[in-house]
Amino acid sequence: MADSIFEQLKFTRFYTLKILKSVSNEVVGVVPTGFNNNIHWNAGHILGAYEQLLYANTGDTGKLSKEFIDSFKGGSKPSDWQEAPPSYEEIIRLLEEQTDQLISTYEGRLDEVIEKEIKLGNFEIKTIRDMISFNIFHEGLHAGLVNGLKRTLGQ
Repeated sequence: MADSIFEQLKFTRFYTLKILKSVSNEVVGVVPTGFNNNIHWNAGHILGAYEQLLYANTGDTGKLSKEFIDSFKGGSKPSDWQEAPPSYEEIIRLLEEQTDQLISTYEGRLDEVIEKEIKLGNFEIKTIRDMISFNIFHEGLHAGLVNGLKRTLGQ
């Protein structure tokens, strides 16, 4: 039987993709007044966050380039981009593939302790399970931001 953390991951990703696919191409690149980022950036940030946290702390090899990670890491914004980022459609495709990739990489390893514990406020990330759990929360946060951007942009 699949671990419940993977079921949560699948549910969260299904929800995120449903939101991202409901946005028209005309608005994915728009940064509304009062915001730093757009829907395109949030989609890339969700994708990159899993690789940035998981693969960097387990020694496993991810699929995304350093340039991709840098374009969408926390603190970055579209106005900083020197080159065109991967297309929104490409990011959606990679998000669709990532769940199975994460499960195949980390199934049976969830309780594996990472080399260096990560502290986020009072929360301590000590295992692969902890990292996936945090990323599920983080993805939900950004899915909510995308919903807010959609409403702001009249969608």
